[in-house]
Amino acid sequence: MAYYQESVERMPREALRKLQSERLVAQVKRMYERVECFRKRMDEMNLRPEDIHGLEDLPRLPFSYKKDLRDYYPYGLFAEPLKSIVRVHASSGTTGKRIVVGYTATSARSITSRAPAAARTSA
Repeated sequence: MAYYQESVERMPREALRKLQSERLVAQVKRMYERVECFRKRMDEMNLRPEDIHGLEDLPRLPFSYKKDLRDYYPYGLFAEPLKSIVRVHASSGTTGKRIVVGYTATSARSITSRAPAAARTSA
C-alpha cells in the first residue's frame, strides 16, 4: 500500500492523538487571532484559545456555516493576508454571492501533492 505521509499514517494511535491535539490547539489560536467571525463566535461562548487543550475540547468549538462564506465575502474568513494568497477558487455564484477559497503556496503544494494519492484510493 502506498502512503502519502507514511510516518503519520502509520503512527501509533496515542502519538497520532497527541499530534492532532497539538495541531488543533495551534489552529484555534491562529483562527482566533486572525478570523473575526471565529473570534466573535468564541467570544459569544465565553471561550478563549487557552481553554482548548486538545481533541477532547473539539465539541466546545463553534461551528462555521456556508452562510458565513457569503456573509464574510469575499475574503473575511481568510486566516492569511491577501499578499500570501497565490491561488483563489470561487463558485459561480448562481445561488447568490460567490464562495471564495484562497490558498497559500504551502497549502496549494500540499493539495497538489495529495492529488495522486486521492486518485489511487478513489479508483
